[in-house]
Amino acid sequence: MEAVAEREIFGLVERLEAADEINNASINLVPSENRISPMVARSMRLDFYNRYFFNDELTDAGWWYRGGESVGDIQARTGTAALSRLARAEHVNMRPISGMTAMLVVLLGLGGRAGSSVVSVNPLSGGHYATAALIERVGRRSRVVGQHAGRVDTDGLRDVLTTERVPLIYLDLQNTLHELDVREVVNVVRECSPRTRVHVDCSHTLGLILGGAHANPLDSGADSMGGSTHKSFPGPQKGVLFTRDASVADDLRAAQYDSISSHHFAATLGLSIAAAEYEVFGQAYAAQVLKNAQILGAALEERGVEPLREASVITRTHQLWLSIGTDEQVTGFSTALASAGIRANILPDIPGATGLAMRLGVNEVTFEGADEQSMVELADIFALVRDGQIDQAAKMRESLRQGFGKPYFFRNPDLG
Repeated sequence: MEAVAEREIFGLVERLEAADEINNASINLVPSENRISPMVARSMRLDFYNRYFFNDELTDAGWWYRGGESVGDIQARTGTAALSRLARAEHVNMRPISGMTAMLVVLLGLGGRAGSSVVSVNPLSGGHYATAALIERVGRRSRVVGQHAGRVDTDGLRDVLTTERVPLIYLDLQNTLHELDVREVVNVVRECSPRTRVHVDCSHTLGLILGGAHANPLDSGADSMGGSTHKSFPGPQKGVLFTRDASVADDLRAAQYDSISSHHFAATLGLSIAAAEYEVFGQAYAAQVLKNAQILGAALEERGVEPLREASVITRTHQLWLSIGTDEQVTGFSTALASAGIRANILPDIPGATGLAMRLGVNEVTFEGADEQSMVELADIFALVRDGQIDQAAKMRESLRQGFGKPYFFRNPDLG
C-alpha cells in the first residue's frame, strides 16, 4: 500500500476546513453537544495539547514532566476554583477525559468490592445506555430501577437496598424532560442503607445546575456529582467530578490515579477558561435555555410537529422529543433537516416512543445567542422541511443565524 502523497494530505486538510465552514453555518440541535467559545478554542490549539501535567499542587519538586510550569496554575487554581464556586463543592476532580471515564472512576472508586451491587437508572426509562454494562465489566452486579418524570421508582429502590449489599446508587439520565428528584432518592437511601453513597451523573444537565436553573444535587444530599462538560455546559469534551466530602474525594482520586494517565491538558485548560466565562454568563444562559426549550416545544406543537410529552409536560430541561412516525419517517425527516442546515439527533430508546424518535436540544443555539423569537423562527423552519420546502428552509436558517443576539461568551476577534 502506497503512502499518502503530500498533495493528498493537503486535500484532506482542505476537506476538513470546508466541512468546518459548513458546520459553523449550521444550526445544531443535538442535546449532547455544544460549541466552545473562541477563548476556549484558542487553548485547544496550543502546544499544551501534547503535554502531560500532574503537578496539581504546583510544588517545585512536582515537575516530573516539563512544559506546563507557566500555565499549570490555570488548571490547578483558576479552573478548579471557578468550578468549585459554581458547584459550591470544595473538591473538584478535572482529570476525567469524558463523561464515560468519569463514570468509570466513580464505579471503581465508590462501587465497593467486586460482586457488590450498583444501582442505576433503567435505560428504557431514560438511563444511559452503557451504565449497566460498564457496571458488569468492572466486576459489580448491575441493578436497575425505573424513573418517570424525574422521580425514581423508590419501591424498587427499597427492594434492592434491603436485600443486597449496595455501596453505590448511580443516578444517570441521558434522556430527560424533567429535573431529577435527588432528594427523594437520598431520603430512601438514608432510611434503608445509610452507608450507601449516591452519585448523580448530571452530564446532560450540568450547565443547568451550575447556572442555577436546576437544583444542585449536592444540596439535595448526594455524595457526589459530575459528568461530561460539553452538553448543556458549554465546555470542551472533558469530564469533571464534584463532592463536598473529603473521603469521597480521596476515593475518587485513588481510582482516577491508575485509570487515567493523560488527562488532555489543553482540554483541561480550556475547561478552566469555560468555567471562568460561565461565572459571568452561566446564570443568564441557563435560564434562557429553559425558556427557549419551552417556547420551541410550544411553537412546534402549534405547527403540527407535536413533541412527546412526559407527565403532560413538553420539557423542563434543554431537551425536546419528537415522535415523527415510522423509523423511516424519522430518519427521512432528520435527513431533510440536515439538507437545510439543521442537525438533530435520533435515538431508539426515548421513553414513551415506539422505535426511533428525534431528540432535540436548544443548549448550543442558546449559547450562540438564540432567543425566544429565534425559537419561533426555528419552528417555522421545521414546518417548511416537513412540507418539503428545503431550499426555503435553508434560506430561513441562514437569516436566523444572522439574527442571533449576543452570545453567552466573550467575543475576542484577535483569538479567531
